[in-house]
Amino acid sequence: MEAPQYVTFDKDLTSIVKGFAVIFMMLLHCYCPDNYDVLLDYRYALVDTIRSSFKICVGIFVFLVGYGYAFSKTKDLHYSLQHIKKLLIPFWTILFIFTLPFCFDAFINKGFKIAVFNLFGIDSCFNYYSWFVYFYIYAMCVMPFVSKFIDKNPKGNTIIVIVLASFLMVVVHEIPRCLSFIDIIIPETVDNKPHLALFNCLMMTPLMVLGYLFAKQDYYERIKLTSISRCTTIVVCPLVVVACLVMKHLTSFLWNAFVDLFYAPLIIGAIVVFFNKFKCPHFRKTMAKIGEVSVYMWFFHALYYTKAVRWFYQQAITIFHDINLVVLWAIVLTFFVSWLIKSLVDSVNKSLFS
Repeated sequence: MEAPQYVTFDKDLTSIVKGFAVIFMMLLHCYCPDNYDVLLDYRYALVDTIRSSFKICVGIFVFLVGYGYAFSKTKDLHYSLQHIKKLLIPFWTILFIFTLPFCFDAFINKGFKIAVFNLFGIDSCFNYYSWFVYFYIYAMCVMPFVSKFIDKNPKGNTIIVIVLASFLMVVVHEIPRCLSFIDIIIPETVDNKPHLALFNCLMMTPLMVLGYLFAKQDYYERIKLTSISRCTTIVVCPLVVVACLVMKHLTSFLWNAFVDLFYAPLIIGAIVVFFNKFKCPHFRKTMAKIGEVSVYMWFFHALYYTKAVRWFYQQAITIFHDINLVVLWAIVLTFFVSWLIKSLVDSVNKSLFS
């Protein structure tokens, strides 16, 4: 009798999931007509009507933050600072080398406060998709405490954290309105950058701690591969991903952070099961390589659409008129540029700190 085999979710598979997530992100942004300064041909756009569904990429990355934190050995401040540094290096590389030289006057004219906010993603006028920077810093600051609390009673305490974070999120959002009743006027949440950043962090906390719970409880690793046929896998796993994207589109009237609690784990699970069942060496290697440079791709592709610098960078991807070719070329170009930047940064880090 064949010994049962279970799912493994290792570093290689994490990179593969990140690869899918960053491609979803680029499909979300690259198909948006409002992001372009030139007219493009959208007649045969592949994902025009369901483009917003790919915002699931946010949920996937947030889930993985919590999931990955569960495997940290120390879960202390030193670990957090090291990982914050690992994120700031690619972000600041893109910001200081590829962004500011093309908008230096605008950067200086914004003033010191806005400049500092942009260094940590709190303000995004110099990188539209930099919100992940402040969220990751927040995650690394709170997870040493939250993880210890959850470890005492994984399921029950995760629910408590989710409820508490949701309550605090509502409180933070309503502070301006409540203060107005006693004639204290402060900007609305959407107009106050630090206030909005805190609100967003609290909004994403439930999905982050859900990822931590999944890792601690080995939910994916409990899936028995020997009980799933290859035929079932090749049909069901892609179908789950497509179904989640379609359902996300159909439930777009609901709150993204709420529905992603269901869709993100399902999509991740489908990808993990598929690549556990099938080797697909070339496809696997491609997606893993994309995942390895996903952070660089995240921040670099923002240059095509950030108003301060897109006058320069957008020309590189709009050499085609058909939107599908523009998107495909943007993904390919961003990958190779990101791979080159990461290789150079890693080489510099190795020579400085080895």
